[in-house]
Amino acid sequence: MHLFLAAKLAWSNTTADMQRLLVRCSGVTFAVVLMFMQTGFRNALFDSNVRIMEEKITADIVIRIKSRFMLSSGQQMPLQDVITARSCEGVAAAEPVYIENVLSDFHRVGLASRKIRVLGFDPSDPLFENFGLKPLADKLNQPMTAAVDVKSKSMFGLPVNKNELAEQPFAELVNKKLELVGLFQCGINFSNDGTIAMTPENFAKYFSVRGGGKPLSKVDYGVVKCHPDANPDVVAHRLQRMLGPHLIVQTHADFLKSERNFWGKNTPIGLIFWVGTMIGFVVGLIICYQVLATDIGDHMGEFATLKAMGYPTSFFTSVVVVQALLLSLISFVPGFLIALTAFNIINISSGLIMFLNVQRTALVLGLTVAMCVISGVIALRRLLSADPASLF
Repeated sequence: MHLFLAAKLAWSNTTADMQRLLVRCSGVTFAVVLMFMQTGFRNALFDSNVRIMEEKITADIVIRIKSRFMLSSGQQMPLQDVITARSCEGVAAAEPVYIENVLSDFHRVGLASRKIRVLGFDPSDPLFENFGLKPLADKLNQPMTAAVDVKSKSMFGLPVNKNELAEQPFAELVNKKLELVGLFQCGINFSNDGTIAMTPENFAKYFSVRGGGKPLSKVDYGVVKCHPDANPDVVAHRLQRMLGPHLIVQTHADFLKSERNFWGKNTPIGLIFWVGTMIGFVVGLIICYQVLATDIGDHMGEFATLKAMGYPTSFFTSVVVVQALLLSLISFVPGFLIALTAFNIINISSGLIMFLNVQRTALVLGLTVAMCVISGVIALRRLLSADPASLF
């Protein structure tokens, strides 16, 4: 009974003055948006850096050299290890992936030369079908050709549609002519502002210094597709024993997890965004405390009367906690909508991957509720410790 009365009183206190409620919620909404943006940028760091392996390459197992600590670093492994992996029981296919972002000076007429990420793989292989380049395989197999990522930053001057591609199909890569023959979507990350893709044969023409003059003999990653009835964990264990300790063989899920852990725990960027989220939490805590403390102060006489009538401490706690919950939920809705709009704008304008799923939305909702409830409990201390006679 007391809980019902407490909830009814909390609702009345919250909605009695709609203009005042709007002002109060705007402060909490600001904190919600701040937490959404910080967690969004942090997740964009993780998602953008693993997007190639997570969405574009349909591998069950990823092979890399032990010294390679992240996707963008340059340590390479022998091609022979990828070839050897094809003979392992349970392996349906094993293909090399070449990545270059250090020697890759890209230049378009009228623009400055810039480093661009260059991917080398077989566009007709099913492992790479999510790039959508299979229809362009014949063109990409022609010498000195490449496809461009339409999500690359504009500073490269790359075409973003077929009309622009037809008008200006030529560029230079490491001072050699390059013809752009197709488009695909990939997106930028915190290490690379643009991407082009080509066949391994064309990759070798532009980066002939790799591998001691044998550019295709050293690969950046080996990607493996298992037979449908094979267990990737078991196959990965077999490959690890077959290939030796100089390589790391991981299932697709384990590779993504290790890559995200590296950015989250071993780089300051992940920590910075996490601290930003906590700052948003603290800001909201302060704002919410001021809101609830002011409201309690405004109704101190009414609370004193109820306390003198013998209402228990649990009643007042319930009133303030329910009021804090209402404030958090009402403020969360506009904060969510504002963040969703901001994410879409950033996706379109920058090419970074920022999106909300149930897990990420629930995290911010949980932080918002905790923020408001903690503030309410702190604000309640004055009322609970006061003598009813002194409150009139």
